[in-house]
Amino acid sequence: MYKLVAIDMDETLLNDDAEISPKNVSVLKKAIKDGVKVVLNTGRSYLSVQENLKTLGIYQTKDQYVISFNGGAIVENKDLKIVHVEGLAFDIVKQLFDISLKYYPESCIHVYTLDELYMWNVNQDEKDYLQPRGVEWTELQEPNIDFLKDTPITKIIINVNDMDKRLAFNEIARKEIGDKFKTTYSSGRYIEFNNISTDKGTGMLKLAEMLGIKPEETIAIGDNSNDLPMIEAAGVGVAVRNANEQVLSKADYICKRDNNHDAVAEAVDKFVYNKID
Repeated sequence: MYKLVAIDMDETLLNDDAEISPKNVSVLKKAIKDGVKVVLNTGRSYLSVQENLKTLGIYQTKDQYVISFNGGAIVENKDLKIVHVEGLAFDIVKQLFDISLKYYPESCIHVYTLDELYMWNVNQDEKDYLQPRGVEWTELQEPNIDFLKDTPITKIIINVNDMDKRLAFNEIARKEIGDKFKTTYSSGRYIEFNNISTDKGTGMLKLAEMLGIKPEETIAIGDNSNDLPMIEAAGVGVAVRNANEQVLSKADYICKRDNNHDAVAEAVDKFVYNKID
């Protein structure tokens, strides 16, 4: 029996209107009632998914969890209790911030602490993408993050809409800094940097271990490159139909449906309840 389902948010559980469909809600609520841990595993802050937790009926619920910042933090829903953190050293964040300013000055930069998101060069496209998803931020008034030197940072991401440019950014960063960070890509718009030992897969396995759940008792559902580590680590790795080619090639199962047509419900029905579509 599968005991934990780790689910990516954007372009997986959420449809293109940033909503959880009634069918997904119904199936996930049933799974939760039946004792399955339904864990939102997102690159975003845990603070941005609180309304989604309300929708699923696990808001402020003890012994229910969110994995956020691509595995950078595990948070118990009750009282937003931080139970595990894997941060990124300030000197690395500072160097990545400066590389973005130098080589990609038009890009929007996101710097995440445990409870705040600071953004530089916020454009309308970013606002249009983030606001429907419940993301709140503080806009930097100057391109400087030295005030965060003594504040734990969970990750930094850069909005670069072209994949070739994202790959080039990673090459520049590794040439100038070395292999001191974990790189992932998400939502067809971001290059993300985390602690070198941190990703959605390590976060999922850490939580499973804490809960006494075996890796083979887990399901992971996602669509993008930052979901690959959990898809590969899970007992069953699931790609929604709209996933990118890399995820589709690695998944154990590819949904017939996409994020706009209840793909998560399809996967949970199939593997938790053995329902054949």
